[in-house]
Amino acid sequence: MKVLVDTNILFSALLYPDGLPGRALLYISENHELVLSDYNISELRDIVERKAPEQMADVDALLVKLPL
Repeated sequence: MKVLVDTNILFSALLYPDGLPGRALLYISENHELVLSDYNISELRDIVERKAPEQMADVDALLVKLPL
């Protein structure tokens, strides 16, 4: 099944990888086909830059780990 993940889930998973959003993202990426659009990724970068700039390096690390 293809699953489109909302930007809020990505942001929450980035901040709280052991929380429910992080675990859900991991489950989806391991058991389904994760779908992200360029818009989702751009929006994630904008939100992180604005709300948690110290996490910007983690955005790329997260995206590299996800099977896109």
